[in-house]
This record gives sequence, C-alpha cells and structure tokens, in this order.
Amino acid sequence: MTVELDQIVRVGQVSIAALVESSIHRGYVHSLSFYGAKHPVAVLIHREDQTTAFEISGPPIALDELDRRYPGQCARFKGLLVTDG
Repeated sequence: MTVELDQIVRVGQVSIAALVESSIHRGYVHSLSFYGAKHPVAVLIHREDQTTAFEISGPPIALDELDRRYPGQCARFKGLLVTDG
C-alpha cells in the first residue's frame, strides 16, 4: 500500500490535489490475476498563500496531523506548487 499525491488541478488561483492510497493485489482461482485499487484519503487545497486539508469524509485536518499520518506529502504538495505554478 502506498500513499501519494494525485495530479494537481488548478482552477484560477486555487490548486487542489487528492492524497490517495494505492494498492495492487493478486489472486489465483483458475489463473493468476492482478488488480489495483486507488482510494482518496484527504484533499489538499492551496489558495491565496494558504494551504488547508480535509479528510475525505469532510472534516478539516491540521497540516501537522496530515504530515504525521503521511510523512512528506504536505511538503511535496507545496514544492509542486512552486515548480508547477
């Protein structure tokens, strides 16, 4: 299981990205098979020099708590804002 930023979407001066959990599974019934899953766990929003985050169920989450759960993802999001914007 991996947690990473999905593509950043820009709408005017607002940048939005989902933090997603991805996994690959394998199985065997009559033959070997693989499938993947991708589920959002949080949304990061940057607007007017301020970044906020929300859990996928809706409540806001502090950036330090998000960074505790998913180390480095807030810094990566902010870094991509600088390089892409």
